[in-house]
Amino acid sequence: MKRILLIIDPQNSFCDPTGELFVEGASRDMERLTDFIEMNGDAFSRVVVTLDSHNRMHIAHPAWWADRSGNPPAPFTAITADEVQSGHWRASNPEDQPWSQTYMEACGTHVIWPPHCLLGTWGHGVYHPLDTILSRWANRHTDLVMLPKGASRYTEHFSIFQPKVMREGDPASVFHRSLLDDLSGFDEIYVAGEASSHCVADSVRDLVSARPVLAERVVLLTDAMSPVAGFEHLSDAFFTDMATAGVRTATTTEDID
Repeated sequence: MKRILLIIDPQNSFCDPTGELFVEGASRDMERLTDFIEMNGDAFSRVVVTLDSHNRMHIAHPAWWADRSGNPPAPFTAITADEVQSGHWRASNPEDQPWSQTYMEACGTHVIWPPHCLLGTWGHGVYHPLDTILSRWANRHTDLVMLPKGASRYTEHFSIFQPKVMREGDPASVFHRSLLDDLSGFDEIYVAGEASSHCVADSVRDLVSARPVLAERVVLLTDAMSPVAGFEHLSDAFFTDMATAGVRTATTTEDID
């Protein structure tokens, strides 16, 4: 049995209680995942770790936007396409206004996040307990892949496979087919990470949508992922939809056969 462990965005910004966008429960998730790898690491041929990777000026961060008085939105503000069309919110850089309107027309509603997982900062790093065990695993098995996502400042990029909105001419606006092909070579695809309401959910949805035959190979480690507070309904819908698609669930305390 050839297995891969896919860990989505296990970074300080999300997983450390002092992180800019801490996901309640994430530190415990990653500690359980650390124990899981300690016990079951030899069962995996490869580990892939995705890294949310942003610049400070990003369409999902407050600095991108301004109201009529020039003030940025507070984190967790939900901006609507109608508000951008009416001028209640606009791009702080006038050159970005045409794309911002196009983006919002595609999204409908867009949530603003605190700046997080900024390249070159502590928040971008892997949560320390997990990073330690991954280093030990790599010393024994070598096939540890670190995969950044979110390089384009023009779009959200929850999914590891594609941005939320494709932008013509943007090299980051592609579907990550090579990753899909790579995952297709494994008999079981274990998934953990943050958050079950956003990046994990969108990633697994895209995986199953692009290649439905892989659904029965996916195993969600449900006690190694948590939703962003206030978005629990997205996580619940994700688990329900994936069960219908044939995706399996397990916990970090279960033995791997």
